[in-house]
Amino acid sequence: MKHLQDNFDWSRKDGVPDLGNAIVLLWNGFEPRSTALVRHANASAANKVFILKFADSQFDLSENDKCLDLQLDQKKAFRVDVDRGSQFRTYQTIRTQIAESDPSLKIVFDITCFPRDVLLLILYVLWSLSRLDQVVCVYNVAKDYSTEQSEISKKWLSKGVSSVSPVIGFRGVLRPDRPLQVVGLVGFDDQRVTQIADILSPSSLVFAHGDTQLKEREWLVSQGMDAVGLLLNRFDESRQDTFICEDGQSVSAMLDRARAAKPDHNLVIVPMNNKISTLFAATYCLKNRDVQICYGGALIYNHSHYSEESDKFFHWTAISESA
Repeated sequence: MKHLQDNFDWSRKDGVPDLGNAIVLLWNGFEPRSTALVRHANASAANKVFILKFADSQFDLSENDKCLDLQLDQKKAFRVDVDRGSQFRTYQTIRTQIAESDPSLKIVFDITCFPRDVLLLILYVLWSLSRLDQVVCVYNVAKDYSTEQSEISKKWLSKGVSSVSPVIGFRGVLRPDRPLQVVGLVGFDDQRVTQIADILSPSSLVFAHGDTQLKEREWLVSQGMDAVGLLLNRFDESRQDTFICEDGQSVSAMLDRARAAKPDHNLVIVPMNNKISTLFAATYCLKNRDVQICYGGALIYNHSHYSEESDKFFHWTAISESA
């Protein structure tokens, strides 16, 4: 029997999904957007809600905790600490929680505030456990980023890179006799893209900025183009491309172009645009197992002014590509 994860894509709908009798995966981080889903959906109807956070989090999460306590049935809420310093232990923790959950229940995965590496680990666990056909990924669209700055060129979300490594489940197959091509999906975290590229030292680079189909997010396009322009000036043997953030096929097509341009290169993806395009880049790697994803955690976050939530949500379900 051919499983869905062997040949799948994502189908998008507007709005929040129904949480009735679902297993919900949330990230409790420094953003108030961490609780947006439970404030806009029927959270009390969920079967279980797993609230994940880093065990050594240094941020004040008290306001989020109050909101989660108010919105959730505490008998159904389970707080899960994950280890920032160990991908493998984080992977084991997540896999245990999902593997022991009722396999007949829908899983609602709120990707909005998850760190990209943890988001990737969860997606890999769901794929490896053949649970993709039960997954709904939901995202709250931000109204603004770096809210303390009105000038786009001065907005920032994070700075510095603590370490760079491939992500479990997305390590690809890199041949030592081949040169390296890196594709960076660029957003506000362009400084981290710069540092990751410096560390990886590839022979070929593609910097791709995100376009959009949403009128209210058109202001982000110029920021991405400017960031890519600076990156192109810094690195030799680099070229630019673009993709539509909300369109998985557009992300895949951009990555296909990169592979076609350098077919004799190993391919490493650095997804530093938004969580939506990160989901699509990860999907590409799950279908092309020789491609690697590298991630570099930030040293500093603009935690006090990171983002402003909106009332707009999207959600995606995995479907067969032949459907």
